[in-house]
Amino acid sequence: MAEDPLVGTVVGPCRLERLLGVGGMGRVYKARHLALDRDVAVKLVDRGASAGAAAREAAFAEARAAAKLEDPRIVAIHEVGEDRGVGYIVMQWVEGDSLESRVRRDGPLSVERALAVARDVAGALAAAHAAGVVHRDVKPANVLLDARGGAKLADFGLAAGAGRADAGGESVGSFHFMPPEQGWGAPPDPRMDVYALGGTWYFALTGLAPFSGAPGDVVVAHREAPPPDVRRARPEVSTRAAALLRRLLDKDPSGRPADGAALAAELADPGLLLDVDDSGSPLRLLAPAEPAAAAGDIASEPPRERYAPPPSPPAPAASALGSRASFQAILVTLCATAAVWPWRRAVVEDWLAAGVVGACAPLLLGFGDRFGAGRRALGAVLWLGSTACAAQFVLKRGRGDPGLETLIAAAFGLLTGGAGAYLAYWGADREELLWARLLAPAGAALTAVSALAWAAPESPDWSVALRAEAAGTWRILIDTGAGWRWGGVVAFAVALTATRGLRTTGQAKPKDRRLNWTS
Repeated sequence: MAEDPLVGTVVGPCRLERLLGVGGMGRVYKARHLALDRDVAVKLVDRGASAGAAAREAAFAEARAAAKLEDPRIVAIHEVGEDRGVGYIVMQWVEGDSLESRVRRDGPLSVERALAVARDVAGALAAAHAAGVVHRDVKPANVLLDARGGAKLADFGLAAGAGRADAGGESVGSFHFMPPEQGWGAPPDPRMDVYALGGTWYFALTGLAPFSGAPGDVVVAHREAPPPDVRRARPEVSTRAAALLRRLLDKDPSGRPADGAALAAELADPGLLLDVDDSGSPLRLLAPAEPAAAAGDIASEPPRERYAPPPSPPAPAASALGSRASFQAILVTLCATAAVWPWRRAVVEDWLAAGVVGACAPLLLGFGDRFGAGRRALGAVLWLGSTACAAQFVLKRGRGDPGLETLIAAAFGLLTGGAGAYLAYWGADREELLWARLLAPAGAALTAVSALAWAAPESPDWSVALRAEAAGTWRILIDTGAGWRWGGVVAFAVALTATRGLRTTGQAKPKDRRLNWTS
């Protein structure tokens, strides 16, 4: 990190020594408190150009509220003030790393260590919630691991009183660990912190945030996607611990523990580190050993086994008929072979059919993992290709300059098709996907109308000429076997999309997720 120009300057009672990080609420420095002669951390809350007096006063108010919290698991706030127009908050200095830095450097924590960190943070939240303070920004970067092995919760810069809504209903927090209702701007509630601690615990165990992707995609995943199964990445996590982690990440706040105190009580259960049988006990009773045979019975009765022989290994499972990839390869090969004959009779009018079919691609590609990079790229290519095919039809069949009606239809077709493709693969909400499926055929229809009108002979009645041209184009397509050509293309696309739902053998590997880089 480049040297900050403020390093070495004095702000309030402290001399800034080293820039530690930059976040949405300001910059954090390691500093020396000149009067007390000790190391502290100093946050400058309004160095950004967009910050104003109202934001600074709000940060000060929350810092004063957090300063009233007295708990060894909470980073203490010593002082707040303003110096030459710069607001500052002086906090306790903790010698150690943040949970985010430790995991990024050394990898995920052990199951026992991750549970200990979760217990410490839950205890800190219990103290905050008891005082009516909701942190609202629990994340790995705000959990500090001190040199003695304990964990402290830092940065109450977004803290607020329980039940008090933000002005404007805006959402605050880090989107990778933000509960669904916080993304909607709901009033602060202790169960928001419980959800964020669940995501932080998951990060400590796996090194990954619960959901990954662009900010909008992550916010939607928090709201709609099921909680990830931590045992996929860490099979050694007990069943009870994995079940509790799923509860913490419940979409419905009522499914989570009520507050930090309730969560701390559940995390204190030692059974979270042990897998148990149906009896609920981590111990298993063995059958008593059989008494030794009498000396006179040795010759008459062969000795019996004291323990049952180990069970024979299970028979290997029958292999699947084939993977999804191999099935798709076979499907592509068969369709390519079957397409040789029909496409020999392709005509100019097939360019228009290609434009219509390509513009309708979001109807199929919008299903499944529509946010994947490959799906987005394919959808964009198909939309651009549909436009190019319609233009090719116009170049080969166009008659002079288009009329005003034709240009209007073409412009609306481009806008409608482009909007449908964008909403299908970049839209964050389900409602946007529904609009994409409505706009796709509308864009295809407008593209076809403009291309046919461009190819129609001049006529005083635009609609009559358009109908006549459409009927002639349709007749040519039918006579040349376009039903086989384009019916096969559509059937192939539907079949290929359906194979996305086939089950594959083996356990799916968890997708890579980007870490939360905010501080």
